Amino acid sequence: MKTFSSLKDIERQAAASPSAGGGTKKYFSLKDGDSYRIRFRQELTEDSDNYDSDRGAAVSIDVITSPINWKWKVASTAGSDKHGYRCWASERSKSDSKWKPRAHLLVNVAVEIEPGQWEARVVDTTFNQRHIGLTLIEYAKEFGTITDRYYKYSRTGSGASDTNYNLIPLEVSDETDDISDLPLHDLDNMYLSLSYDEQEAYLTTGERTSSPGDAW
Repeated sequence: MKTFSSLKDIERQAAASPSAGGGTKKYFSLKDGDSYRIRFRQELTEDSDNYDSDRGAAVSIDVITSPINWKWKVASTAGSDKHGYRCWASERSKSDSKWKPRAHLLVNVAVEIEPGQWEARVVDTTFNQRHIGLTLIEYAKEFGTITDRYYKYSRTGSGASDTNYNLIPLEVSDETDDISDLPLHDLDNMYLSLSYDEQEAYLTTGERTSSPGDAW
């Protein structure tokens, strides 16, 4: 898990991240034709104009999605001291690129699920051209912030090859109390983190022996 101190840092992450297919978002998922008004609760980086240290910033997590079953996902442990800097899928990816970890960008948002009714969710996106990670970077560079306005977030398509996510900036306005009062989700625990010895079994069969509460 990592945060970014500047947009240059996040752009380097995006440039280094290979393209990835679409997938179901944790907490906030869109179906074909869905469109919602949302508001970002956190900035992308700590040097953003409206950065709030109490809220923190978006985080990037390298995620392994099993090519056998896309529902089997874990956080890469290649950069984790706790796990001895070893990751089964990262090692496997040297001979089979389908196992390569992909960078996911996680950020807290408020979603208007019904007119005037807001809920706390998390947008989980990638730097794939079909997703909104790169678009968010461009808006952050253009506006100096992503938390000063509403956005329209929508999806078209239902398959990996035809799905696209779109993000359109809307009106600039202050955050209302019904949004400010919403809780923030813990981004550090969005993805399961398994010990090296358990990773192969889970990613190839979906079976695990550790507690479901284990996380990054």
